Amino acid sequence: MDSREQNTIGTYGLLDNVHPLPVTYHIILATLDDDFFTTPRKCNNLAYLIFETAALHGYSLFAFCILPQQVHLLCRPGNLLVSHFVNLLRFRYEHVMAKLGLGSRVWQRQFDEYQLCAEEVIEKALYIFDAPVETGLVESAVAYPFSFVLGGKDYVP
Repeated sequence: MDSREQNTIGTYGLLDNVHPLPVTYHIILATLDDDFFTTPRKCNNLAYLIFETAALHGYSLFAFCILPQQVHLLCRPGNLLVSHFVNLLRFRYEHVMAKLGLGSRVWQRQFDEYQLCAEEVIEKALYIFDAPVETGLVESAVAYPFSFVLGGKDYVP
């Protein structure tokens, strides 16, 4: 088959059933308060819910970082749309905060999600890992307690 025939097959949608590799997402959630995530209690509760919600819905979690004003997640979706996963995570966290008497409104309504190609995943994991240093919270990313990178930095509450 020459290249002209290959282009024709692709043009007519004959390859539509060929699934690409799973997509990885960089998700950014912003808080209403610029300094919301400043206590271990708030951060540890969120970290627990990130791990649990990802596991319950088949998400592969590669990295996350909980900063005072925003949360970065690097994950591959499972059996729930990204928007539903984010909304569920936010709802569950606000429910926990309300039960603990720490407020019930935490998140800005919008969130950012970026689809990454395979070459961008490691670069974005390093970006998430270095975020506490870049924002001036710590001098060493390893010293920041509220982050996780699969195979590189465990989360220790």
